[in-house]
Parts: sequence; structure tokens; C-alpha cells
Amino acid sequence: MRRSAASRPGMPVAVAPHVLARTTGALYAAGGLATLLAALADPASSAALFAVAATALATGGVVLRWGSRIPHGAFHVLVAAGSTLIATAVSTAPSSLTAVVLASVYTFVAIDVFYYFRGGAALAQLALLLALAAWSSLERGVAPLVVTALEVVVLAVAFVIGDLAARASFARRDHLTGLLNRRSFEEAVDEAVADAERTGSPVVLALLDVDHFKGVNDSRGHAVGDELLRHLASHLVEHLPGEARVARLGGDEFAVLLVRTPEEKALEVLERARTAAGHPLSLGAAGRLPQEPTSELARRADAALYRAKQLGRDRSELADAASGHLARDLAAALADPAGGGLHVVLQPVVAVASGEALGVEALLRWDHPARGAVPPAEFVHVAERAGLVRSLGAFARRSAFREVALLRTHRPDLVLTVNASGHELVDDGYAAALLAELSAAGLPPESLVVEVTESVVEGSSAAALTTLEGLRTRGVRVAVDDFGAGYSTFSRLTEVPADYLKLDGALLAAASTSERHRRLFEAALGVGAALGMDVVAEGVETPEHARLLAQLGCRYAQGYHYGRPERAGQLLARWSAAGSTAEAGPASALDAVTA
Repeated sequence: MRRSAASRPGMPVAVAPHVLARTTGALYAAGGLATLLAALADPASSAALFAVAATALATGGVVLRWGSRIPHGAFHVLVAAGSTLIATAVSTAPSSLTAVVLASVYTFVAIDVFYYFRGGAALAQLALLLALAAWSSLERGVAPLVVTALEVVVLAVAFVIGDLAARASFARRDHLTGLLNRRSFEEAVDEAVADAERTGSPVVLALLDVDHFKGVNDSRGHAVGDELLRHLASHLVEHLPGEARVARLGGDEFAVLLVRTPEEKALEVLERARTAAGHPLSLGAAGRLPQEPTSELARRADAALYRAKQLGRDRSELADAASGHLARDLAAALADPAGGGLHVVLQPVVAVASGEALGVEALLRWDHPARGAVPPAEFVHVAERAGLVRSLGAFARRSAFREVALLRTHRPDLVLTVNASGHELVDDGYAAALLAELSAAGLPPESLVVEVTESVVEGSSAAALTTLEGLRTRGVRVAVDDFGAGYSTFSRLTEVPADYLKLDGALLAAASTSERHRRLFEAALGVGAALGMDVVAEGVETPEHARLLAQLGCRYAQGYHYGRPERAGQLLARWSAAGSTAEAGPASALDAVTA
């Protein structure tokens, strides 16, 4: 039969390690001071008392300084040792009166018994305390009735403190499962991180979700769902190490904190507990990086959990430590009002026939203060794994809107294209935030094109498609990017509400060297026309590419041939130097197209 999650023998009732240390150290110090004062009343006859006082004071100092590092099990030894030290002091006291005074220190241990322990462990400590109190007092000649009175006082203190501790514990625990609640767990994590800062010891945080829990509630009722949560809570307590802190954060979310356990070992322990649970669980774990704050550790664990669910559920995922530092730096950059090296550049989208810049695509760049330029593929990947992709997208939008607002003071009809990820499109607040940011920048919805990739279209949910359709009804246009990369299917294009089809640059590169690929490129142009989409060719890098597009009747294009991505100010300066805000690239660009 499994033990209740709230009744593991020997576990502290409501006491975190730093509280255990502070309380134990203070009581040892107070007991040592009381013994020292008693010894000073008759120094010549109190050699043993001076030794006990010195031992107690030294122990108290050590526990106060380093007690938070002591394993919970070691407090059994400290409490039992406290009872033994008091017994030594009482039995060697120079007088009966001094013995009675010193026996009052037994109440200090009585405070500890049910405050620290429960079940059989607490009763064993109480039995030892009562036995030593009776023996030492009778040994020193204290009257039996006085000893009985002392025992009554000790029992009363122990049980009253135990009741108060149990009530405090109840307030700090989840009522359904008996595990720590969110508040208590967060305090435990903060404490573990603070200890790790001092000692360098490892900290691993794991978050767990019960897979398909809603289906259990809907099909079998909430009573069965509650019983499943209690079973899983008991199972986790049963199968995890005694020092693990286990919590229910709410709903079907659990959390586990492991300290002083290396990351690889911790994941093995967590995985064994997860797979033996008897019900599918998704788990994400993160080992704390040096100087990493609690919030960042929790965010990385949450991102790992999200990845576990994305990859099919019923599995464990460990946060990527290698990218953890970069994720931390990226989060700091996003929080920096100056952008922390993040910025947007703009690449012209032109009319092939004239070379006129009709729009620009916003591309995000990151100049890391230590690493230099970080490739977009790398930091976007980190953002996705670290749960920062929404914040990154919001930063890119706001930056792009400011840049384009500057360009539109010279070219009022210029159109901006921004990229949207699948994570953003399924966010209920994405469309409203985007439209609000547009309005704040003074840009009309008609000035914006939201660009999604084929992979987003392929994996699109109803929510994502609804978001795109809602934006289109407000005037924002939609483009499908990188068509022709990978395994393209025309059927996907019928699923997404789109106005533009952007052909992957690899299609154009192949079409310029192969007749068969040229016909394939023509077919892609035909697909766009058949579906009522304007086609934009990407990757136009040479005059030959531009001439081929003109011959095939492709109307729009972008690429290094027309202009590299630049800041808005640089783009304006180049256009002005060319003599016209309408000209996208060097003076030879138009000649190259029409030659």
C-alpha cells in the first residue's frame, strides 16, 4: 500500500531547511548560554557544565552558519544530541536547584520534536527526551513529583507546538494531495538557489503535466480526476529521494526540486519516477546555470515541458544547457529598453519591371556584446526552445513599425512585411496586440503583410488560421513564405488565407541553370495566379536572375541584386544618393532588368 504524500515518516511538517537551521542553531545557542550562566554560579564545581556549554554554543554557531546545507536526516542526530547534552548537564549539576533549572532546557527539545518530525520519528524523539529527562533528574536527586511535573510540561510544550506546526503546514500544503503548494514550493526554490549561490551545489527544477487530464475529468468525472491526482502525488513522493521537494502547483501541474544532485543523475531519477507512475506524464527539467535567477530557471523548465508536450507527450525533456546562457542573454536583451544589440533591418521588395521599391521585409538581427553577430537561425531556435519566441516577435514588430514609419514619411505607400511564428498565431492576444502596435506607430493595417512559412501552414491549427483570417478582415495581408522549399504541396495553399506567394530562392537558382526547373518555376507562378495570389521571387542575386524573372512575367522580387538588408536610415540615404526614393538598388539595377 502506498504512503500518503503528506505522511512520509520523518519528514518536516512545515519547515524549510533554512528555518530548521535557524531554529536548531538558536536553541542550541540559548541552551549553551543557560548552561554557561548556571556554571558561573558555582565555577569550582561546574567543569562538566562548562564543557557542555562550550559544546552547545559551538554547535549552535556551526548550525546557524552552515545548517541549511545539512540533510534533513541529520536533524535527528542534532535533536537527539541536544537531549543527551541536557541530560549530561542535569546529571552533573553541582546542586539540585541548578539541576531543576537546567532541566527546563528540555523544553527546547520539546519544541523541536513535533515541529521537525512526524509519525514514528517524532514519537521516538519524544520517548528519548522523556527518558533522559526522568533519568537525569532522578539521578541528581530531584523529587519524583517534580520530575513528573517536568514531564507534563515537556509533553504539553511538544504537543502544543506540534499542533501549531501542523496548522501552519496545512496552510502551506495543497489540500487535495498533501504536497507543498505553489507558495511553499517557490520559497523552497528561492532558498535552494540562494544556497547554490553560496556553495555552487547543483539545483534541478522539474515541471510535470498530467497528459489528457481533461479527458479523464470529462469522461469519468472530477472525483476520479481528483483520485488520479492523489495517486500521482503519492507515487512521486514514494519514488523520489527523501530530500526532494514535491509540489502541486494547481490543476494537473506538479513540480519537483532536487538539490545537490547533478543534472544527469537528477534526470534519471525523475524519469524513473515518471515512467513508473501508471499514467502518462510530460516532464520538463532544467539544471540551474551559474548566477541564473530563479525566474530564468523556472522559464527554462517550463520551455522544456512545452517541448515535451509538442514532441508527443508522455516523455521527459531536459532544457538545453548549451543554449541556456544564450537564452539568458537573449532574455536580457529583450528586457533592455535599448534592445541589447537586437535590431531590425529592412530588405526591399521591388517591382521587377521597374526596379521600384514597393515594400520592405523586416529581418531581425542580434549583435551580441561578447559573441558578435549571432545568426538569426541560432537565436530564433534558442527563443523557441526557451519560450521567448513571442517576446522576440513582439520586439521585431515594434522595431519594424518604427523603422517603416520613418520610411513612409518619404514614401507614404510603402508596404512592410513581418514574419509570424506558429507560436504567435495560436496566441489569443496576437492579432489585437499587432493591430494596437500598428495604430500606435501611425500605420494603417493596409500597410502590413504578415508572412508565414510553409511549415506553419502545414502544422496550422484552426486557431492559427482564424487569426490570419481575422487580420485579413481588418486590412492586413498575408503571405506564404519559402514555397518550394522541402516537400511543397499545392493543397496546403488552399488552407491558408493568403494574398502573396513567396517562392524560395532555391527555385530561382535552379531555374536559371536547368530547363526542367525553369518549367517548374513557371508552374509555381501559374499556381499563384490560379489561386489569386501575387507571386514574389526571393533570392534574386544576379542580373541573370532578374532578366529571367522579367521574361517569365514574375511581377515582384527581392534579393541582394536589388539591395541588402539595411537600417531605415541607411536605406533612405542610399535611395537619396541614387537620386530617387523609388529606386531600390544601384543605378544599374533597372538596366539589368530591361536589358
